[in-house]
Amino acid sequence: MAKITFLGSCREVGRSAILIESKNGDQCILDYGIRFREEERLPQKTDLTRLKGVALTHCHVDHSGALPYLYKNKNPPFFTNPVTLEIIDKLIQDTLRISKYPYPFGIDELNNLKRNAHFLELGERQRIADDFFLTFYDAGHVPGSVSIVVEVDGKKILYTGDINTKPTNLVKSANPDQIPEVDAVILESTYALRTHPPREELEQQFVEEIIETIENGGKVLVPAFAVARSQEAILILNKLRYRGKLFIDGMAKLISKIYFDHPESLKNKNQYRNALRRAKFINRRRKKSITGKSNSVIVTTSGMLKGGSALHYIKPILKDPLSAIFLVGYQVEGTPGHKLVNEGVFMFKENDSKRHTNFDIDIEAKCKVKYFDFSSHADGQGLQDYIDKIKFQNSSKDVFCVHGDNKSVTTLASNLVDRNYRSVAPEDGESYII
Repeated sequence: MAKITFLGSCREVGRSAILIESKNGDQCILDYGIRFREEERLPQKTDLTRLKGVALTHCHVDHSGALPYLYKNKNPPFFTNPVTLEIIDKLIQDTLRISKYPYPFGIDELNNLKRNAHFLELGERQRIADDFFLTFYDAGHVPGSVSIVVEVDGKKILYTGDINTKPTNLVKSANPDQIPEVDAVILESTYALRTHPPREELEQQFVEEIIETIENGGKVLVPAFAVARSQEAILILNKLRYRGKLFIDGMAKLISKIYFDHPESLKNKNQYRNALRRAKFINRRRKKSITGKSNSVIVTTSGMLKGGSALHYIKPILKDPLSAIFLVGYQVEGTPGHKLVNEGVFMFKENDSKRHTNFDIDIEAKCKVKYFDFSSHADGQGLQDYIDKIKFQNSSKDVFCVHGDNKSVTTLASNLVDRNYRSVAPEDGESYII
């Protein structure tokens, strides 16, 4: 018997946290993230007196951001890999530095988390308690991302984490054929209702429009997520032979260097190194001179224009009909990036001593604005194809749909029921016996 309790990421994207318990009460936590709205940012509280291990699928803070909370008064082994550990250290520090929310942990707990880190190779079977094991498999989402198979009391549970069933320039795709027979799957559902455009066509269009803008005397701002998306954009530009001026700014610089130091996490380390060498990192001295220059591409944070270095460049670009802003990550409704893409207006106001910012911007865009869907998640068809390739040890085919908005998870669960899976979209706090 194995018990699964969903402490977060139910009918929402945020605060992913899955608790697995054995029949004798031993416990393992898979992911422990935060969300960025509402009063309660952490996963649901529960008794964790028999916590034997913590395992992380990948570095994004909706999966990792609350991990230090587990290390306030405990020292369970933390299973991850080197590149993920180095990145969560930077991301959680940054979250604590700039957030106005009073998180119930700090740098001391983060350091304790790092002290208890144990690195697992892909395919390595790790015992955490009696008849309780973990194994990592490549998830294809970002460098270092894994799916986790938990073996407990003779049952096998696959937690996909965030997966991508299509290869990107940065990482290989998830391969369901590598997963052993399982009794249940906890499946991400982020883009269950979407169909991604053909990748090669989108990449070609992205680079062609950049080159056209540059040749016409403009500059291109590419606001991108620091983790993976900035580096993917740089790889695309290099692959399709953009040879103009290319600059990197914001936290994308730091993450790019971390990937450079962990080539084992990349699909092709030589291509990555070649692409990175063609780009110039922006320092404070260079920032002012670049702001006034045309004929260049600037890849920088933040991906949804909620802050970050992009704001130091955006005003003159918005006012320039020859220039362009190309967003390469999903724009959540209500963010400045979403408003810019859908209404052609950029609005941002912030006066924050922690961030050292003082912005009051309200500009109708004269430049070209476009969104390119370079997603690192599987779309609806990709999720269906993935689950169809999973081998189940029983006829019930239990699938739990998480990490998506209410419509996404419930629709995916319903579609899977129609195809003879026993599928549900759990609510926060619900438990199931396998």
